[in-house]
Amino acid sequence: DTLVDSLLERASFDGVRDLAEVFPSTVFPRAVGLRTPDSRRLIDYGAMVFNALGPDNALRRIALAGAADLVPWITTQCQREQLEPDGFGAAIYAAADSGEISTDEAAMLVRSLLSAGIDTTVTALGNALWCLATHPQQFRLLQNDPDRARSAFEETLRFTSPVHAFCRTAANDTTIGSINIAAGSKILCVLGAANLDPAQWVQAHQFDIARGAHGHLAFGVGIHACAGQNVARAEGEAVLRALAHKVQRLELDGSVRWQANNAVHGLASLPLHMTRK
Repeated sequence: DTLVDSLLERASFDGVRDLAEVFPSTVFPRAVGLRTPDSRRLIDYGAMVFNALGPDNALRRIALAGAADLVPWITTQCQREQLEPDGFGAAIYAAADSGEISTDEAAMLVRSLLSAGIDTTVTALGNALWCLATHPQQFRLLQNDPDRARSAFEETLRFTSPVHAFCRTAANDTTIGSINIAAGSKILCVLGAANLDPAQWVQAHQFDIARGAHGHLAFGVGIHACAGQNVARAEGEAVLRALAHKVQRLELDGSVRWQANNAVHGLASLPLHMTRK
């Protein structure tokens, strides 16, 4: 609410830089329990991780060039002494104390939260703002019923697939459809295509917050489902509910620029203008 109020005072702003990046990089590190979060480094680290998942192209090489600064910093932040006692990170180290995992595994698990828990949510929130700004009739549905905030966020995830592709490794020989997959094979999961599959979704290429987008693959599925997905959903719902309650008009205020990334489908810049109810 405070963030949306401050942006309404400005009226014109960049939806990525001033909202989508600010909210997750503020609330999620607090939830993990970081004592000294650095929003810029956290966002850059997430972008590096997801670009590193792709082919060894220019995007990957540029991203990894920042590793010398980012990786030591993030490794330090994941140590027990850097964490508050009431966050997700402390709970993970408590599992190490009880013998469920090792201390080294605890540090890696905390790092995995910071690797995948910020950049993805930044992308999803930016995409949600773009969807609502470019589909005013859908924004009116949300304004008329703020309880649709969660379904609007789910439809954003389906419609835009913040993580558009991801790789897995076959643990055993198996068959998918009629294709034989040998153990050790790399499999490219094209989540963006699945989420727009007309065999699965009626009018798949339409953004419709009333559809009930249950079953989308934006968070993966099964044993590989995103561990932090309910935190991301809570963040998305909080932002969209605040917009529904406080904003009368939400519209583009310039040219939109999408970013190139080997795994993430998101915006680099989203000029917006909004007015208060």
